[in-house]
Amino acid sequence: MISVKRQVLGVVLSALLAGLPALASTPGKLVGVAQGEGAIQINGQPFGGQASLFSGDQILTGTAAPLTVISSASERFRFEPGTAAQVTKDGQTTVIALASGTVNFLTGGALVTDLPEGVTVRPAPGTATMAQVNRLSTGFAEIAVYKGVVQVADPTETLTVTAGHTAVFDPAANAQNGNQDQQKKKKKKKLWALFFTLGLSGGATAAIIANEGGRTVSVIDP
Repeated sequence: MISVKRQVLGVVLSALLAGLPALASTPGKLVGVAQGEGAIQINGQPFGGQASLFSGDQILTGTAAPLTVISSASERFRFEPGTAAQVTKDGQTTVIALASGTVNFLTGGALVTDLPEGVTVRPAPGTATMAQVNRLSTGFAEIAVYKGVVQVADPTETLTVTAGHTAVFDPAANAQNGNQDQQKKKKKKKLWALFFTLGLSGGATAAIIANEGGRTVSVIDP
Protein backbone atom coordinates (compact mmCIF):
# COMPACT_ATOMS: atom_id res chain seq x y z
CA MET A 1 0.00 0.00 0.00
CA ILE A 2 2.82 2.35 0.96
CA SER A 3 4.60 1.46 -2.26
CA VAL A 4 1.53 2.43 -4.33
CA LYS A 5 1.27 5.81 -2.55
CA ARG A 6 4.93 6.49 -3.23
CA GLN A 7 4.45 5.68 -6.89
CA VAL A 8 1.46 8.03 -7.15
CA LEU A 9 3.36 10.80 -5.33
CA GLY A 10 6.32 10.28 -7.65
CA VAL A 11 4.11 10.66 -10.71
CA VAL A 12 2.53 13.87 -9.34
CA LEU A 13 5.89 15.42 -8.46
CA SER A 14 7.32 14.50 -11.86
CA ALA A 15 4.39 16.19 -13.59
CA LEU A 16 4.80 19.34 -11.51
CA LEU A 17 8.55 19.50 -12.14
CA ALA A 18 8.03 18.93 -15.85
CA GLY A 19 5.61 21.87 -15.95
CA LEU A 20 7.91 24.33 -14.17
CA PRO A 21 10.20 25.16 -17.14
CA ALA A 22 7.20 25.84 -19.36
CA LEU A 23 5.69 28.16 -16.76
CA ALA A 24 9.00 29.95 -16.12
CA SER A 25 9.65 30.54 -19.81
CA THR A 26 6.20 31.85 -20.69
CA PRO A 27 6.90 34.92 -22.86
CA GLY A 28 5.32 38.32 -22.41
CA LYS A 29 3.41 40.24 -25.07
CA LEU A 30 4.81 39.92 -28.58
CA VAL A 31 6.62 43.04 -29.82
CA GLY A 32 7.63 41.77 -33.25
CA VAL A 33 10.09 39.66 -35.19
CA ALA A 34 13.77 40.52 -34.63
CA GLN A 35 16.37 39.99 -37.35
CA GLY A 36 20.11 40.45 -37.03
CA GLU A 37 23.56 38.87 -37.20
CA GLY A 38 26.76 39.41 -35.28
CA ALA A 39 27.49 40.40 -31.70
CA ILE A 40 23.90 40.86 -30.51
CA GLN A 41 22.51 39.92 -27.11
CA ILE A 42 18.89 39.54 -26.03
CA ASN A 43 18.50 39.33 -22.25
CA GLY A 44 22.21 38.64 -21.98
CA GLN A 45 22.11 35.67 -24.36
CA PRO A 46 23.75 35.55 -27.83
CA PHE A 47 21.31 36.18 -30.66
CA GLY A 48 21.65 35.51 -34.34
CA GLY A 49 19.24 35.09 -37.21
CA GLN A 50 15.55 35.61 -36.55
CA ALA A 51 13.33 35.23 -33.49
CA SER A 52 10.32 36.77 -31.77
CA LEU A 53 10.92 39.75 -29.47
CA PHE A 54 8.74 40.03 -26.38
CA SER A 55 7.79 42.77 -23.94
CA GLY A 56 10.52 43.26 -21.34
CA ASP A 57 13.37 42.01 -23.52
CA GLN A 58 16.74 43.73 -23.14
CA ILE A 59 18.74 44.43 -26.31
CA LEU A 60 22.46 45.03 -26.68
CA THR A 61 24.01 45.38 -30.14
CA GLY A 62 27.73 45.13 -30.73
CA THR A 63 30.05 46.65 -33.30
CA ALA A 64 28.69 46.37 -36.85
CA ALA A 65 25.68 44.38 -35.61
CA PRO A 66 22.35 46.20 -36.04
CA LEU A 67 19.06 44.58 -35.04
CA THR A 68 15.84 45.18 -36.99
CA VAL A 69 12.43 44.57 -35.41
CA ILE A 70 9.29 44.32 -37.55
CA SER A 71 5.99 44.63 -35.70
CA SER A 72 3.78 45.11 -38.78
CA ALA A 73 3.90 46.59 -42.26
CA SER A 74 3.66 50.09 -40.77
CA GLU A 75 5.61 49.52 -37.54
CA ARG A 76 9.31 48.70 -37.61
CA PHE A 77 12.48 49.94 -35.97
CA ARG A 78 16.20 49.27 -36.07
CA PHE A 79 18.75 49.36 -33.24
CA GLU A 80 22.06 50.53 -34.68
CA PRO A 81 25.41 49.02 -33.58
CA GLY A 82 26.44 49.94 -30.04
CA THR A 83 22.90 50.35 -28.71
CA ALA A 84 21.48 49.31 -25.33
CA ALA A 85 17.71 49.38 -24.90
CA GLN A 86 14.65 47.63 -23.51
CA VAL A 87 11.34 47.11 -25.29
CA THR A 88 7.94 46.86 -23.59
CA LYS A 89 4.40 46.59 -24.87
CA ASP A 90 1.82 48.96 -23.38
CA GLY A 91 -1.50 48.06 -24.97
CA GLN A 92 -1.02 48.61 -28.70
CA THR A 93 2.03 50.84 -28.15
CA THR A 94 5.65 49.70 -28.20
CA VAL A 95 7.86 51.61 -25.77
CA ILE A 96 11.63 51.71 -26.35
CA ALA A 97 13.68 52.66 -23.30
CA LEU A 98 16.90 53.81 -24.98
CA ALA A 99 19.83 53.74 -22.55
CA SER A 100 22.47 54.54 -25.17
CA GLY A 101 23.01 54.33 -28.91
CA THR A 102 20.66 54.91 -31.83
CA VAL A 103 17.26 53.71 -32.95
CA ASN A 104 15.69 54.45 -36.35
CA PHE A 105 11.98 53.87 -36.72
CA LEU A 106 9.05 53.89 -39.10
CA THR A 107 5.72 54.11 -37.28
CA GLY A 108 2.09 55.00 -37.69
CA GLY A 109 2.09 56.39 -34.16
CA ALA A 110 2.27 53.20 -32.08
CA LEU A 111 5.89 53.60 -30.97
CA VAL A 112 7.29 55.75 -28.15
CA THR A 113 10.96 56.25 -27.22
CA ASP A 114 11.93 57.12 -23.64
CA LEU A 115 15.33 58.43 -22.51
CA PRO A 116 16.68 58.14 -18.93
CA GLU A 117 16.53 61.93 -18.45
CA GLY A 118 12.73 61.85 -18.57
CA VAL A 119 12.62 62.75 -22.27
CA THR A 120 9.83 61.14 -24.32
CA VAL A 121 9.69 61.04 -28.12
CA ARG A 122 6.11 60.47 -29.28
CA PRO A 123 5.18 60.48 -33.00
CA ALA A 124 1.87 62.00 -34.03
CA PRO A 125 -0.85 59.31 -34.09
CA GLY A 126 -2.36 58.19 -37.36
CA THR A 127 0.43 59.50 -39.59
CA ALA A 128 3.51 57.80 -41.05
CA THR A 129 6.64 58.98 -39.25
CA MET A 130 10.30 58.22 -39.96
CA ALA A 131 12.78 59.45 -37.38
CA GLN A 132 15.99 58.73 -35.54
CA VAL A 133 16.77 59.02 -31.82
CA ASN A 134 20.45 59.08 -30.90
CA ARG A 135 21.55 59.18 -27.25
CA LEU A 136 25.16 59.36 -26.07
CA SER A 137 26.28 57.97 -22.72
CA THR A 138 26.67 61.58 -21.54
CA GLY A 139 22.92 62.11 -21.90
CA PHE A 140 23.26 64.36 -24.95
CA ALA A 141 20.56 63.38 -27.44
CA GLU A 142 19.44 64.18 -30.99
CA ILE A 143 15.97 63.55 -32.40
CA ALA A 144 15.95 63.84 -36.20
CA VAL A 145 12.64 63.71 -38.08
CA TYR A 146 12.67 62.77 -41.76
CA LYS A 147 8.94 62.32 -42.30
CA GLY A 148 5.93 63.24 -40.20
CA VAL A 149 5.84 65.02 -36.85
CA VAL A 150 6.96 64.07 -33.33
CA GLN A 151 6.32 65.60 -29.93
CA VAL A 152 9.44 65.65 -27.77
CA ALA A 153 8.80 66.33 -24.10
CA ASP A 154 10.90 66.58 -20.96
CA PRO A 155 9.65 67.32 -17.43
CA THR A 156 9.47 71.07 -18.12
CA GLU A 157 8.44 71.61 -21.73
CA THR A 158 7.26 70.09 -25.01
CA LEU A 159 8.69 70.69 -28.46
CA THR A 160 7.09 69.85 -31.81
CA VAL A 161 9.65 68.63 -34.35
CA THR A 162 8.57 68.50 -37.98
CA ALA A 163 10.13 66.74 -40.97
CA GLY A 164 13.52 68.13 -41.92
CA HIS A 165 14.48 69.21 -38.40
CA THR A 166 16.58 67.86 -35.54
CA ALA A 167 15.98 68.59 -31.87
CA VAL A 168 19.02 68.51 -29.59
CA PHE A 169 18.85 67.82 -25.86
CA ASP A 170 21.84 68.91 -23.75
CA PRO A 171 21.62 67.94 -20.05
CA ALA A 172 24.62 70.15 -19.27
CA ALA A 173 22.74 73.17 -20.61
CA ASN A 174 19.79 72.09 -18.52
CA ALA A 175 21.89 72.19 -15.35
CA GLN A 176 23.34 75.60 -16.24
CA ASN A 177 19.93 77.03 -16.97
CA GLY A 178 18.64 75.56 -13.74
CA ASN A 179 21.34 77.40 -11.77
CA GLN A 180 20.51 80.63 -13.58
CA ASP A 181 16.84 80.22 -12.73
CA GLN A 182 17.65 79.74 -9.07
CA GLN A 183 19.72 82.91 -9.07
CA LYS A 184 17.60 85.19 -11.25
CA LYS A 185 14.22 83.41 -11.45
CA LYS A 186 13.47 85.32 -14.62
CA LYS A 187 14.55 83.21 -17.57
CA LYS A 188 12.62 80.12 -18.66
CA LYS A 189 14.72 77.02 -18.99
CA LYS A 190 15.45 76.10 -22.59
CA LEU A 191 16.59 72.51 -22.86
CA TRP A 192 16.25 72.26 -26.59
CA ALA A 193 17.88 73.59 -29.73
CA LEU A 194 16.28 73.09 -33.14
CA PHE A 195 18.24 72.68 -36.36
CA PHE A 196 17.67 71.80 -39.98
CA THR A 197 18.44 68.14 -40.67
CA LEU A 198 20.99 67.42 -43.38
CA GLY A 199 22.53 64.37 -45.01
CA LEU A 200 19.73 61.81 -45.06
CA SER A 201 16.53 61.63 -47.08
CA GLY A 202 13.36 59.84 -46.10
CA GLY A 203 14.11 57.14 -48.66
CA ALA A 204 17.50 56.46 -47.13
CA THR A 205 15.92 56.29 -43.69
CA ALA A 206 13.39 53.77 -44.98
CA ALA A 207 16.25 51.66 -46.34
CA ILE A 208 17.99 51.68 -42.97
CA ILE A 209 14.82 50.69 -41.13
CA ALA A 210 14.22 47.92 -43.64
CA ASN A 211 17.72 46.60 -42.90
CA GLU A 212 18.81 47.08 -46.49
CA GLY A 213 21.98 48.95 -45.63
CA GLY A 214 22.74 52.63 -45.21
CA ARG A 215 24.44 54.75 -42.62
CA THR A 216 23.52 56.30 -39.31
CA VAL A 217 23.47 60.07 -39.61
CA SER A 218 23.25 62.65 -36.86
CA VAL A 219 24.53 65.62 -38.88
CA ILE A 220 22.94 68.95 -38.03
CA ASP A 221 23.23 72.41 -39.47
CA PRO A 222 25.92 74.18 -37.37
